Amino acid sequence: MSRSRSALAEPTNSLCRQRWPGGCALSSPHALGLGLILIACAYGLMAIVGLPLFGDGAYYFFMLVLNGAPEVPNLRVAGIIPQLPVLLVGWLNDDVRLLRHVFAFAYMAPPVLSLLVCWVVVRRRRPALILLPTLFLVADQVNFSAVSELLMSLYVAWPLVLMAVLAPERRAAWIYAALLVPLLPLLHPLTFALSGLLGVVAWLNIRPGIQFARIWVWLALALLVSGVLRLLWTLVGANAYERSHSDPGSAIGYLLTDTLSQGVLLTLVVCLALLLSLNWGVVGRGRGVALLERLLFCGFVLLALLGILVAGEIVLGKGVKLKAAVTYPIGMLLMALAAAMARRPVLVSSASTERRFSQIARLFLIGSLTILILACAKSIAWWTATHGLMNATASSEEGCVRFGPEDPYALQWPWMAIIDNWAAPINALVFRGPWPIPLLLPGDGCRVLAETGQAQLTSWIQRPADRLDVRFGPLRAADAQEHHRALGSSPSDPGQNQ
Repeated sequence: MSRSRSALAEPTNSLCRQRWPGGCALSSPHALGLGLILIACAYGLMAIVGLPLFGDGAYYFFMLVLNGAPEVPNLRVAGIIPQLPVLLVGWLNDDVRLLRHVFAFAYMAPPVLSLLVCWVVVRRRRPALILLPTLFLVADQVNFSAVSELLMSLYVAWPLVLMAVLAPERRAAWIYAALLVPLLPLLHPLTFALSGLLGVVAWLNIRPGIQFARIWVWLALALLVSGVLRLLWTLVGANAYERSHSDPGSAIGYLLTDTLSQGVLLTLVVCLALLLSLNWGVVGRGRGVALLERLLFCGFVLLALLGILVAGEIVLGKGVKLKAAVTYPIGMLLMALAAAMARRPVLVSSASTERRFSQIARLFLIGSLTILILACAKSIAWWTATHGLMNATASSEEGCVRFGPEDPYALQWPWMAIIDNWAAPINALVFRGPWPIPLLLPGDGCRVLAETGQAQLTSWIQRPADRLDVRFGPLRAADAQEHHRALGSSPSDPGQNQ
């Protein structure tokens, strides 16, 4: 190995001072590189099929494209940041299909970028810590919302947790912390807890011998004050939608997963994180270390097997849920464990370091594979459902198709549960072929369309059919409206044409 190559392969921290043919075990192309590629492919696949348009994402995209302006959800102003690429591209090209892909990739990029930044932070100091954000991304797969501001707050917070404990002297850590002070309160009402956690992590840097401790004093105070202000805002200024989740029944439904296997998956994630935090700080020999290594390996293998079970349920239409908010406290717990692990002194044994880092690599790959399995299942389910929706509208000869508990019939199969929800009328416009299609409207929306020319896509979204035709057309319903106007008659009075 050349001298220059050795310098690159040998991290500055004593944890990675062992040299192998490919460098540090976790950073070798056969381990970390492959794992990161698998995770990038997982999120890229979900973006390609348009999974971020599930549920609320369809509404965000619809309003963004129709109005040409950001959609601010429930006064969560910072939530518009992933929408900015769509606006930028929209100034140059207004093709809805292109904008849909830009929207999907913009919302799928944050978790991948977050993990990459985490790796940059830990790779030369505590590479084992990369397993904790990876476990969080495994748990995150039970959520189908890619536009959740609550989950977005966790993505942006992970790098700061690791930078604050591993690189407190870095200016990048100070700048990033300062950016999160105003950003987190503008993302979600529950980010007061996350701001408090980050404030505590920052406060731990205020101790003798730490350079730039005064900077962390101000950053910690700013984060804590930010959390208190967000808490007051949440208690006093919650809107009707947010207050609706305060009911015990609604809160439990919002918090928990829909299937037992998903609950077991989340429980196993927490157990594995606790094992890592309690035992990974000391590198040594003995039966205890060997037993721990076997337990962790078996636990991660079980995690992958559970991932296959959950994936099968998703493909069959079970456990499809916008968001299980329990992943939020799980994410915060994993952050706290990561901060505790990073501050624990490490004893290095040359005989066991190589073996331990090899296991880190294996565990990371298994976690990455679990994410890919779940992402593939979600993508397959969504692709199947969106194409079923396209076929349901294309096969109809009517100018308007009724959407209800039993209509259209093609959407009633169990594996169509992922698309057969309130956002289906919007997704029918977004996922469509090049031929004229009818509007898919809930309830008596077809009657309202015939009488008024207004498309009632949901109980709170009503827009002129002509406007939808211009932006999402051609629409068969709009063609019928134009035909009636040419005859000088109203579509609501067919007797005039007799």
